[in-house]
Amino acid sequence: MAEVLTSFLSPAEVAELRAHAERATTGWKPGRQHTGYDILPLRDVMTRDSPLVARGLAKVGVPFEEYWDVYFIRYEDGAYIPPHTDPAEHGRTHRRINAVLTQASSGGELFVDGTKIDLAVGDAVLFSPSGEVHEVSKVQGPRLLFSVGAWV
Repeated sequence: MAEVLTSFLSPAEVAELRAHAERATTGWKPGRQHTGYDILPLRDVMTRDSPLVARGLAKVGVPFEEYWDVYFIRYEDGAYIPPHTDPAEHGRTHRRINAVLTQASSGGELFVDGTKIDLAVGDAVLFSPSGEVHEVSKVQGPRLLFSVGAWV
């Protein structure tokens, strides 16, 4: 069951992460669904001990071996994510926190197992992508997330 984490990020943390994403002119890759969103892996610049990553992993759970990641998710006009699950292997569960840095002007709603998850900037959702069907509706205007996940 998805859990909303109100004010997971402070306004200062949101501003810092937004600035980091805006400075990143290289390294963005198309998301796995190939539906208009991009990801920017951050593991090379944010270690497991970085305060924001450590806070995320404390909520997600202890990673199995080194199966954890951290990245930005950027949506442009028309981007969306269709209903799906993200498999985990080795008998593990995929757990993830997505924190909102920028709201789309419209759309961009997250649904987990058919339930709409309402999030404000700075809020996050903790859920299990391997066991919960999730999707994001088509966005208008930019939408930016900070994401920490692991197989636990």
